[in-house]
Amino acid sequence: MDSPKAVSNSPTVSVIIATYNQAQYVSEAIRSVLGQTYSEFELIVVDDGSTDETPLILAEIQDPRMRVIWQPNAGLSAARNTGLRESSAPLVSFLDSDDYFLPDKLEVLSGFLEDHSDIGLVAGRARYFDRIGNTIPGPGIVPTQLSLPNLLFRNPICVSGILMKRIWLERVGVFDETLRACEDWDLWLRLLARGCQMAAVEHYVVAYRIHPGQMTSQSERMRKAILSMLDKFFNQPDLPVSLSLTRNEAYASGLIHAGVYAYISSELDSGPRYLSDAIRLDPTLKYRGYKRLVAKLVSWANDPRAGESIGFLQRIASNPPPGQPGLKRQLRRAMADMYLGSFFSSSRENWRANRRDLFKVILYKPDWLLNRGVLRILVDAWFPI
Repeated sequence: MDSPKAVSNSPTVSVIIATYNQAQYVSEAIRSVLGQTYSEFELIVVDDGSTDETPLILAEIQDPRMRVIWQPNAGLSAARNTGLRESSAPLVSFLDSDDYFLPDKLEVLSGFLEDHSDIGLVAGRARYFDRIGNTIPGPGIVPTQLSLPNLLFRNPICVSGILMKRIWLERVGVFDETLRACEDWDLWLRLLARGCQMAAVEHYVVAYRIHPGQMTSQSERMRKAILSMLDKFFNQPDLPVSLSLTRNEAYASGLIHAGVYAYISSELDSGPRYLSDAIRLDPTLKYRGYKRLVAKLVSWANDPRAGESIGFLQRIASNPPPGQPGLKRQLRRAMADMYLGSFFSSSRENWRANRRDLFKVILYKPDWLLNRGVLRILVDAWFPI
């Protein structure tokens, strides 16, 4: 049963949490909203038919600013849309129930929108952390280049890290319930296509949890969702020619995205096929020694969601797309660069202990033996004075 709707003095922000079987995390997510430094909000929690302890946990949290709605399981997009229908504030924010807001998220982003009346959506940075709450080093999710066609090639926005004006949802529609993934990416593209201006702040506003199973067994679902999303975008009437010309590159980027998911989850029949299809659509990916493709894969390798960086690249190098022998060689060179970086990041005193990394550099990039500087490093590592 829905909890009674709290009496509100016209909140400025509606925060929507859609949850499904996240009993171990949802309480932390909710309390991160209730503990915000900004107080003019309402919180709508939509339980999308959870079968674990989620309903009991939600019943234990009592706060007049929070309303809980239960519905039969219908998927993430449908749950968020339910929250949108039941909310009323002019500004809207979302929070995935396994993540949490940093304390000043709403204060920072609402202040930005108040100062920039022309902006329809503002995004902050997301910090990665692990299942038990430890921060993972690195930049996290940094929203950049929030315009078309950049967002056709990648989605740099964390859905839990945005604040947007409701009026734009009234103009472009809500989340597409036919998509089983990328529903937020699809919304960003529709907003941009209708003229919504987006901006980013250099401030961490949300913690994004990385946990086992998050990116596994999803590559085919991801592939179908991305292609459906791009079909919708490129089949729009009166699409500018400048955007139409990016079609093949956009589809190729989407296939690489799906391929990454396949390699992460060890779906080694799908991963090579998706990369092969991407190269077929965009042959420039293999120009100059696969420079563009390797750069994209290295970028993913440095994302904590891909797991151990070199292991991720090794999986691709050991199972490359058919008919692309040069890709394996270039990936091995990229791995050599990673090993070299690891070697140099250690103190000189530890070079001997870490000489395994240097051995891998030579194994993957044997032409380094022709470099006098590398030879000197080899001598220092194996025969320290």
